[in-house]
Amino acid sequence: MKNRLTIVMALMVGFAMPAFGDDSGGNSVYIKQSAGDGLDLTITQTGYNNAIGNENSLTTPEFNFDGDNITATMIQDGMNNSITGNIVGSGTTADIEQTGTGNSYVINMGSHGSSDGSLTLKATGNDNTATLNFATTSSATGYNYNANITGDSNALTSTVNSRYATVDITSTGDNNTINTTQSGFNGSSQNPGHGISITNSGSGNSISVSQDGSTARNSANVNVTGTNASVSVTQH
Repeated sequence: MKNRLTIVMALMVGFAMPAFGDDSGGNSVYIKQSAGDGLDLTITQTGYNNAIGNENSLTTPEFNFDGDNITATMIQDGMNNSITGNIVGSGTTADIEQTGTGNSYVINMGSHGSSDGSLTLKATGNDNTATLNFATTSSATGYNYNANITGDSNALTSTVNSRYATVDITSTGDNNTINTTQSGFNGSSQNPGHGISITNSGSGNSISVSQDGSTARNSANVNVTGTNASVSVTQH
């Protein structure tokens, strides 16, 4: 049985609930859930400061889900944005969308022995940046993430430590810089290795891919169109 929680916040609107913190200067959300399986969460923030979690700390005040089969949708539309937190457990699906101004992501997803996590990330416009960490040891399995970043300063750094993982990144326009590292070994069902696909169109570029440790075949497909470029792919 799913537990459902929906939070909608608009420009200049604050709220106070026992489980959450309220920043009178904007619209911040702090959540801590421990051993709570089956949560269905939707957070929508429109305008002004935004903030899910504390952009300066992963622990205080926190944005933390610990449980299996969580479905989380987070939307930030306009202004300073930022999502910082931990999503722990197996079978979790997270969809994150930021449109306009500050942007920023720091997300840890999965843990030792967790499996089948999925993250979809979409950023449109302005300062972007992301730091994404998937799983903590190679005993985690089956992580997938898809990132689509359009416009402005960009920069995406991701580290995946899992027996196998699939990554699909699309970046269009402006300063770019994409780094991704995949490690862990022994694959999973049908024995796949790590897989990554990166498509980048335009501007500063600079893409680096490292895949290490899989005893199955790894695959990397990198397609860069236009400007300063510089691509490095390493597979062990």
